[in-house]
Amino acid sequence: MRIRRFVPLQELGDRICLSLFFITLALVVYRHDWRDGYDHSKCDALLSHGQWLDAAHQNWQPRGCMMHDYNAKDLATCLQNRRLVFIGDSSTRQIFWATGKKLGLQDEGRDYHTSFSIGAIGVSIEFVWDPYLNSTDLRRELAAASVSMSGVTTVGTTAALLIGGGLWHARYLDEGSFLERFQHSIEVISESTSLYNARNAGGTIRRYGFGPLDKGSLVLLAPIPVPLYYALSPERAKTITPPKIDALNLYLYQQTDMRNVTVPWSFASMTALDATSYQTDGLHYRENVASQMADVLLNLRCNAVLRNASPKSYPMDKTCCNSYRKPNWTQVAILNAFLFLLPILALLASSNSKRLTFLPSRRISHAITVLALASCYCYYADRTQLFNKAQKHYNITELWILCAITLAIGILSIRRSANGSSLKSPHPSIQQVPAADYLSRHQTDEWKGWMQIIILIYHYFGASKVLWAYKVIRLLVASYIFLSGFGHTIYFQSKADYSLRRCAAVLIRLNLLSCILPYVMKTDYLFYYFAPLISFWYMVIYLTMSIGHSRNDSINYLLAKILISGVGINALIRTPGLFETLFYFLSKSCNIHWDVAEWRFRLQLDSYIVYAGMLWGLVFIELNDTFHSETPRSTVCGRFKMGNILSQFGFIENRIFSVVYAVATSLLYCFFVCTTPNKLVHNVVFPYLSWMPIVAFVNLRNLSRQMRSFHSSIFAWVGRHSLETFTLQFHIWLAADTKGLLALDVFEPMTGGVNGARRVDFVLLTIIFLWVSWHVAAATQTLTNWIVDPSEGREDVRIGEDVETGNEELSKVRSLEDVKEGYNQSRATNGITAGAMWSASLLKRFIAGDLRVRLALIVGVLWLLNVTYA
Repeated sequence: MRIRRFVPLQELGDRICLSLFFITLALVVYRHDWRDGYDHSKCDALLSHGQWLDAAHQNWQPRGCMMHDYNAKDLATCLQNRRLVFIGDSSTRQIFWATGKKLGLQDEGRDYHTSFSIGAIGVSIEFVWDPYLNSTDLRRELAAASVSMSGVTTVGTTAALLIGGGLWHARYLDEGSFLERFQHSIEVISESTSLYNARNAGGTIRRYGFGPLDKGSLVLLAPIPVPLYYALSPERAKTITPPKIDALNLYLYQQTDMRNVTVPWSFASMTALDATSYQTDGLHYRENVASQMADVLLNLRCNAVLRNASPKSYPMDKTCCNSYRKPNWTQVAILNAFLFLLPILALLASSNSKRLTFLPSRRISHAITVLALASCYCYYADRTQLFNKAQKHYNITELWILCAITLAIGILSIRRSANGSSLKSPHPSIQQVPAADYLSRHQTDEWKGWMQIIILIYHYFGASKVLWAYKVIRLLVASYIFLSGFGHTIYFQSKADYSLRRCAAVLIRLNLLSCILPYVMKTDYLFYYFAPLISFWYMVIYLTMSIGHSRNDSINYLLAKILISGVGINALIRTPGLFETLFYFLSKSCNIHWDVAEWRFRLQLDSYIVYAGMLWGLVFIELNDTFHSETPRSTVCGRFKMGNILSQFGFIENRIFSVVYAVATSLLYCFFVCTTPNKLVHNVVFPYLSWMPIVAFVNLRNLSRQMRSFHSSIFAWVGRHSLETFTLQFHIWLAADTKGLLALDVFEPMTGGVNGARRVDFVLLTIIFLWVSWHVAAATQTLTNWIVDPSEGREDVRIGEDVETGNEELSKVRSLEDVKEGYNQSRATNGITAGAMWSASLLKRFIAGDLRVRLALIVGVLWLLNVTYA
């Protein structure tokens, strides 16, 4: 009888996610190479395609790229004392003033039927009134633009020229001449521009095969606005008719193919049959629509300029009509190693592990490969045009729907916590405690999980500009640091383990991924701020607890150390010059360039909450002893005498007291923090009061033994991978270094529009993102264990008779004579190849023999990469 073999659920899910990943990747490659093969720089997408993401017409989404909202500083950088010129009728004048408002200039009520110029901060923009497009000023500007298009750029030359007319042809010319006069004007313009556009000199834009514009001049012909005919005044409605407007636009469309005339048809898409795009006269644009049209012009002209002018390669949030910077030699070497060399070595290790003893085991090789391929996925997703990029859009309804779905899934996954009796944890950060205990490991994972999901939703919708959302997320970040102080204090006080091995395990686990990505993505370590932040506070906790740790049984001594640490660290953070000196030294010695102001800002926001976590960790130890020890309570708590105090106030078992305390502190927090009028005031008050709602939540979550006995398994699963989800979201779920969203853009025809396609992309990319985070978390943990103790990587290694393996570390070769003898015998017997393998094995054993050597090697490699990184 044949026995059927069932695939475990976890393995089945892994296979489904792997298949989904390859199917998605194949669809993306197909879309990139086939549908968008002619427009990798997304210039045509900016000119021709797009859709509003909001009813207020403030967020225009070109297909597959992110449009930058330009300001005065950006314009000054782009134009460099060159001019923007607008020629045409009142519709063109509206775009002119929309550009002026980006410089802080306002319409001063000038005579609309005249030409004039305005300027600020060295930027000059000019408007030429020419509704029939036949003036001598137009010919003069075309001649000046032609010089710029040939690559000759000087102060005062034209950087971009927008020409728009046609409404006056329809309004004031008769049926027999309006189209002929318009055609003549367009022919004159196209004769001046088509030759230079066809050359694509200096990176100018052509109708097809666009390239991002850096030098030269950009000349655009705006489409004729299609008005709301029913809203026109009777006088205008008589002559501005659909047949006339359609005839004018049809001729203009024909010129885009015949003469390489560049027309931003996205202007027409912005207003197509949409009454809310126009003013009440049915003819002129609303102010926000004109502003988006101005941004289309500026993104076409300036994105490549700003990319080249910026000393930093990130965030790459201007992806329309732009190209990504080519990887430097370090990135190329890393990517090639990650994509080809490491998988080959992993394959060799798994297929011929007994002979190639200098390679790590199959499990370690698999972990290295997973981390390497995940890093490559980050690069190709967020540093190339393979995946499309989309703009964020804050939608309060969708945000609350996602939160409700998250809550429902969390509730449906509530399970009874597994019983346990050991304080030993597989993770080095927080100790495992009995499942029904106060703030157990299941609870902390659950807590981190739902907080991480809320943070992801917050980032997805770009809600940082919304004050209430910002306040909530600040509290969640503080909660993470509270848990760090809580968990590490418990470990140190329970185990008294202050060894280098323990410290290295925590720091490597926290920073492995965030130390690799900067070299792959050309970012910096502090950019992935969560791991540096937690690492900094871990070192504060470690130093606070380890100094004079032999006397840590004294509560007075511990409290004094915590007080001194709090005062000293806050003085370090807030004293000007200390971090500046340290960062200056790092820049000169290690080629590390970190933002001092940003780092100090993040430390100040949470400068006290870690100490609240440490104090609560001490409370936890006593509560845990009080709950579970058979020794009389007074004896158990006598060590600190804190348990007695808590018992006397009814803090441990009095639920009414816990509820009253939670409500009172939460109300006090809301009064002082939630009513702050802006971020600046909030950030001043927040560090002193953030502990109130956190401690209140801890009390309410542990209100009864029944509540402590259950947890949400989904939230706990996410919480166990929160470090990876936080870091990887920057590039494989969000995009443009969190400024935008990663997009597939292959389902739009099936979903009927951009919004439907965005939802499908969200579901698929979220599944892949969580799946990759899950595997990276396992790989990071495996590699951390291997770095700290290489014997876990290959315990069965044997090299002749000189190797004796132990449980803790690989033994060392006994003497130099043994090494030479073994090497000579191996080379005589098996040749040079065997000798090389022997030497590699000995080098591996030397590195594996001492943790300090391994750490020094890691630091040395990082230093070398830093000083040689271009």
